[in-house]
Amino acid sequence: MNVPFFNYSARFAPDKDVIKELVYRSGTTDQFILKEDVRRLEEAICAYTGAAHAVAAANGTSALVLLLRTMGAGPGVDVLTPAFSFISTASAIRLLGANPVFVDADPRTGMMDPADLERRITPQSRIVIPTHLFSVMADMKAIRAVAREHGLLVLEDSAVALGASQDGVPAGRHGDAGLYSFFPAKPLGGIGDGAVIVTDDEELARGCRMLRNHGQDGVTRFLHHQLGYNSRMDEVLAGYLLHKLGRIDRLLDRRRDLAARYHEAFAGLDVRLAVTVDDHESRMYYTYVVQAERRDELRAELEEAGVETQVYYPAALPLQPAFADLGARPGDYPGAERFASRSLALPLYPEMPDGDVDEVIRAVVSFLAKEPQHA
Repeated sequence: MNVPFFNYSARFAPDKDVIKELVYRSGTTDQFILKEDVRRLEEAICAYTGAAHAVAAANGTSALVLLLRTMGAGPGVDVLTPAFSFISTASAIRLLGANPVFVDADPRTGMMDPADLERRITPQSRIVIPTHLFSVMADMKAIRAVAREHGLLVLEDSAVALGASQDGVPAGRHGDAGLYSFFPAKPLGGIGDGAVIVTDDEELARGCRMLRNHGQDGVTRFLHHQLGYNSRMDEVLAGYLLHKLGRIDRLLDRRRDLAARYHEAFAGLDVRLAVTVDDHESRMYYTYVVQAERRDELRAELEEAGVETQVYYPAALPLQPAFADLGARPGDYPGAERFASRSLALPLYPEMPDGDVDEVIRAVVSFLAKEPQHA
């Protein structure tokens, strides 16, 4: 048996002719970057999310940099960011010379803890970045309340959360701005990297548009109003994303169906497998993450059974070597450290065969049956 964590071949093979046509059309019409398909994609994302403005970017990390810089992040500015997340949120802050202030994880969900957020606000705090992970959204109502009280801008990192919602509001639309990633594994996965920023703030959108293309204003070519970046989306990617956007709801439904099978199979077992969430949340199931005390043993047994898994993430961000100079010590972020030691992602993607789901379930249940009292 071999169950891959993700099967990119299964994802792209049905779209072979579409991709070939997009590449050919781009080359024969001289439409390479920031042209008609990018504009159409931005309009489509606005329609899908209800945002007034969408700004396509080269990838999720650069979208964070564009937003942070436009929001005023830089030397002397503190930006509050999750202690349990992918590194891009914190690295974007440091790349701009700002100071990441890590906020511990809510022990219930693994997302940013609103109570700890309030405790860690400093006089230099200007921006907070709640991040949605796995199939869970941060508590945006509570985080927004803290942000309003302290005058913080809210940058909602919804890189993995396109299609999710909370209290009827789409992920990415709770704060001053949000972003979605189009890396191939994401809910709306593209060809290579890509991202889009969403906001209702016209000035924020204008600033990001200028920064993404070397400080040009889109009117006079080669007139640079400020130093910017090369964070431009190409037409092939934009065209492919437009093609897929029409079936995103069907893809998300398939993810939910697969997750429901895991839910049913693991219900009642003496292990905390799925992150706990409230009923008000509509989940997108980017991944299916189990929580287990014997995570490394479980992963080893699944590997032996031919089931590929991933650890999201092996360490709390403040304890990553890249941030060693900030001086965090083990025990400083107990919620994040607990999730880092227990989390294991099981295979889940729309093209996943039902038989592969059965094999994953069989392997997990077999492991748990051996010593259920220690799980």
